[in-house]
Amino acid sequence: MLNLPANVVTGTPRIEKDRIGGDLVIVPVRPYSRDMGRCARCGEHDRPYDRLPARRWRHLDIGCTRLLLEHAPQRVDCAEHGVTVAMVPWARRQSACTRDFEQRVAWPGVHAPRSAVSRLIRVDWKSVGPICRRVADDLRSQRGAGLFDHLRSIGVDETGCRKGHTYMTVVVDHDRGHVIWMHDGRGQKVFDLFFQALTPARRESIRVVTGDGARWIDECVFRWCPMAERILDGFHIVSRATDALDKVRTAAWREARKTGTAGKGAKDPVKGARRALLKDPGRLTAGQKAQLECVANTNETLWEAYKLKERLRMILRQTAGEAAPMLRQWAADASLSGIKEFSKLGEKIDRRRFDILRTIRSGLSNARLEAVNNRIKTTIKIGYGYRNLDNLIALVMLKCGGLNLQLPGRQ
Repeated sequence: MLNLPANVVTGTPRIEKDRIGGDLVIVPVRPYSRDMGRCARCGEHDRPYDRLPARRWRHLDIGCTRLLLEHAPQRVDCAEHGVTVAMVPWARRQSACTRDFEQRVAWPGVHAPRSAVSRLIRVDWKSVGPICRRVADDLRSQRGAGLFDHLRSIGVDETGCRKGHTYMTVVVDHDRGHVIWMHDGRGQKVFDLFFQALTPARRESIRVVTGDGARWIDECVFRWCPMAERILDGFHIVSRATDALDKVRTAAWREARKTGTAGKGAKDPVKGARRALLKDPGRLTAGQKAQLECVANTNETLWEAYKLKERLRMILRQTAGEAAPMLRQWAADASLSGIKEFSKLGEKIDRRRFDILRTIRSGLSNARLEAVNNRIKTTIKIGYGYRNLDNLIALVMLKCGGLNLQLPGRQ
């Protein structure tokens, strides 16, 4: 009836009062004989060393009453780890809660803020993050190295996790649609850690790596997976053009303010046209089309930049054979346009032309990874920020990592 984990009840349960007058049900237990005297780190049977005073572990509540398991654990003398507390099968190492209770906390912890989980399950809100981390680590250890099996195409990106340009590196398996690796920081040294976690055979199985045009991604892929195809994400290619276009628009608006020809607020034809300039032409409203016509008639430089952006977007929708000459011509036109932002972009596009053609040929993108980034940002907002990034990584792995997180009793 109590759904107790693997143990033997050694005495009569008793009821006590907690510090605020609530009822506690205390159940004395011990592990099965086969589970006694095992090292908590390696699980090997070892020689008993001594016995500690009785400890308690929080278990699933009985109605509105909290249930605690009580046991005086042994310490064992492990040949590998020295004197350590013996394993108890109902709880994870260094935890004051049973496995079932931690899974009961972790499941709503993935979907709700810690304050809500704390009030619902009556735990300290500071313990919710560490509990989720222990559950995620345990589920990942059950998967073992299989988490990295059969990798064929992966995507890598960086996502902001705090103010002040603090980033995390995220790696996604495109075939399974799961996050397989996350780490605090970004850059070549961080991405190297991912490849160092793979065996040579797993590195050789990777055939495609998608991401933006960052050089540190290129260098890591060339060093660790020289046979893998490096594919740029089409979204990032177009976003470079939209960023350049927005800089041209901002410069045009500032120039209009200096000359006194700028309108007030959104009524200014340049300042108010930002959304119309960046939006897909097929989704423009009648008002936004009128704004574009105004830009075409009043600002030749901005209109030329807009046409270059749209040409690049349309090129990415062509076949690789059709796109090759068009992309070469676009890079030349952008470089000779006289618009500083697009001249620089034209040089970059020309330098990465063959990578872009591979992107068009493969049809792959980082869309799945961008969706994961949105879920990470949602998780941060739900939790009102995370001081401990390990707890945030654990929540993301529970939510997007394909780990089989189940409520207790429903496996």
